[in-house]
Amino acid sequence: MTQQLLGVSIIISNYNNARFLGAAIDSALGQDHPLCEVIVVDDCSTDNSREIVVGYADRIRCMLRETNGGQTIAVMGAWALARYPILMFLDSDDLLFPHAASTVAGHWTTAAVKAQFPLATIDPEGRQLGHVNPRFPPNLETALIRAALLRTGQSPSSPGSGNAYSRSLLDRIHADGGFEIENPRDIFPDGVLDCNAAFYGEIVTLYQPLACYRIHDGNDSAQNTVDLARFAKGVRYSQRKLDYLAQRCRDWGIPFDAVDAGNRSPWLLDCRLAMKKLARTCNASQEPISDILYYGVRAHLGEDGRSRIAKIVRALWFVIVALSPRRLASRMIALRFLVAQRPRWLAVTFSKLTKVKTSAWLTSLTRQQ
Repeated sequence: MTQQLLGVSIIISNYNNARFLGAAIDSALGQDHPLCEVIVVDDCSTDNSREIVVGYADRIRCMLRETNGGQTIAVMGAWALARYPILMFLDSDDLLFPHAASTVAGHWTTAAVKAQFPLATIDPEGRQLGHVNPRFPPNLETALIRAALLRTGQSPSSPGSGNAYSRSLLDRIHADGGFEIENPRDIFPDGVLDCNAAFYGEIVTLYQPLACYRIHDGNDSAQNTVDLARFAKGVRYSQRKLDYLAQRCRDWGIPFDAVDAGNRSPWLLDCRLAMKKLARTCNASQEPISDILYYGVRAHLGEDGRSRIAKIVRALWFVIVALSPRRLASRMIALRFLVAQRPRWLAVTFSKLTKVKTSAWLTSLTRQQ
């Protein structure tokens, strides 16, 4: 029996990204998949984004919002327009490779609610930087993702443009109140969907990059900077995601301790440490460095899917940053977080260290539930 060809709706959310918007739309329109549509939602931009969107009016569908509600509101307001069962959300400063939609559709299963794939990092001019993120564990299964979420509030997942979702997943989340968020500006849409997907169906993980993540001065995640504001924002967003997941788990009747998960989250602990070391006054972060050090080393040495060497390297970085004076700590933080400025040899070396053993990780996580 011939497999049914599934259509893909590509939804591009934009706010004041006029300099990159045209390239994002072109990459969506350039898909080799025969059943594709492109929807662009502009969140009340103040630059010339709307003129660019109107220029594509004969080839796309568009939503021009009259008030700025933030990315989560913009995305959640646009998905209902989609005609096809698979939704891909593309940030307006990112790009899709031409085979992205066809690859996702070709690997979709009847039980799938989400597909995720790595992103190749590019600079503002679109040049690849030789960095791919994330590096998923091999043979990644939904049970592992779900267990990781419940243990740390994080899971092996991709940033926004590295995901595709079933239309039915969003229908179900909407129906049971999962999109009723008190402060939607404090959580990214991929964070909301990440918290839900593993509890509604299967997640398909693909290992080839299907899109590009552009690093530039206007990134919401401030990828080009290493300052207190970047990490304070990271902590705020991570904490909001933990709070949201805690609420969802209460709705589902699943035990989840947000405080304990926050103290087991390597990413959140890295941000808390960076905040502490970059603060010029003690008022910026009241948390004792000894507490951060204890939880951080425990988290990085825990069974999180990385190889033993990779875990040791991460934990060693954490210890050095925690115990170093501010100037040296700042350099070490930059080495960790400024991807565009990271030496090529270092990136290659660390990528070899980040090989993972999925079975050991899954066994450990499941045992701790």
